[in-house]
Amino acid sequence: MSDLLGKIRHDAFRGDYLTRLLYLNTAFLIFYGIYRFILGLIPESADLAAKYIALSADPWNLVFKPWTVLTFMFTHFHFGHFIQNMIILYFAGRMFMEYLGQKRLLALYIYSSLFSAILFISLYPIFNDSSPDSIPVWNNHFHGASAGAISILVASALYLPDMPVRLWGVFEIKYWVIAAVFVVYDFLSLTVSNGNSFNHFAHLGGAVVAYFFIRSMRNGHEWNVYLFQIIDAVRSLLYRRGGKKKGFKFGERNYTPYEEVKRKKSTSSTMDTSKMDAILDKIKENGYDSLSKEEKAYLFKISKDE
Repeated sequence: MSDLLGKIRHDAFRGDYLTRLLYLNTAFLIFYGIYRFILGLIPESADLAAKYIALSADPWNLVFKPWTVLTFMFTHFHFGHFIQNMIILYFAGRMFMEYLGQKRLLALYIYSSLFSAILFISLYPIFNDSSPDSIPVWNNHFHGASAGAISILVASALYLPDMPVRLWGVFEIKYWVIAAVFVVYDFLSLTVSNGNSFNHFAHLGGAVVAYFFIRSMRNGHEWNVYLFQIIDAVRSLLYRRGGKKKGFKFGERNYTPYEEVKRKKSTSSTMDTSKMDAILDKIKENGYDSLSKEEKAYLFKISKDE
């Protein structure tokens, strides 16, 4: 059990960016589920939570809740919505990372989500005449990983259009066909008057960002560079004290699998134990004064750590 918890903790904070995105979306879903379970009996309590983690159609809300420009892209109000997005993100993300790397994946997820948010705020007044505050929160707040997931799917399909994909282990189709189905579905859904047309526009915005992302990459312009410059600046501002990195490691470049970390710790622990046994044997035979300067320093370090 402890090993499982250790792996979860490692993957959630120091895993590759796809894994951390999956964990982050899951954490937001659990948080919202617990909140609704505990305070769901209080009128409008669930709506209050949604208003503080989803993106309002009213741009003025960003003045008072600027964090929602980031939190919305990890927020889901319905389990079915969450499962659909995570399945797309997981399988498309694995394909994307294998050929294009995790840094591009993180950049594309964030860029497409932000662009879709701009579309949502811009198009909401056109597709809904009601005031954002006069209708249920579910219909006037943008949320979910749909734009990010679809953009990664479309980008992978643009980069590897003829990659064969076997559905349910039976049907083999080209990768571009899968992406095309999602894009066509959102496009056709624009004609359905169900009050959510602007959401489909936002999803299509993710596909548009994916197209220009891949096009720019092939022309030698890497969008992910700008994102990581921002991450570096934020990490330097918040997590550097006396030259040491502190806090959350979301901007770390190097990903080390948990199995390798565990193996290194195990090896290190074995070496330290052997060294300690040798020092203790030396003390037993010849006394403490027989230890070298390095051995005494090692003992002092161990006693200090404990």
